Amino acid sequence: MKYVIDRFEEDFAVLENPLTNEPEDFPRADMPKGAQPGQTVFVQDGKWVIDHEDTAERHARVKTLFDRIKKKNGYL
Repeated sequence: MKYVIDRFEEDFAVLENPLTNEPEDFPRADMPKGAQPGQTVFVQDGKWVIDHEDTAERHARVKTLFDRIKKKNGYL
C-alpha cells in the first residue's frame, strides 16, 4: 500500500493512509533518507521506498487543479 508523507513530528513520520484518509504514525528512522512531506512511499522488501513516479504524478495533478482555480479566479 502506498502512503503520502504528511509531516514529521519529532521521532515520527505522519503518513496519510490512502484508504481511510486518516493519519498513521511510523518511526521517522524507518523512512528513506531524504524523504520529504508530499512524497509517496511504500514498503518493499521490508523497507520504506520513495515512489518518485507517483510523487511526480500527484504533484502534476495538484498543480493542474491549482492552475485551473487561479485561471477561474482571474489570477492567470
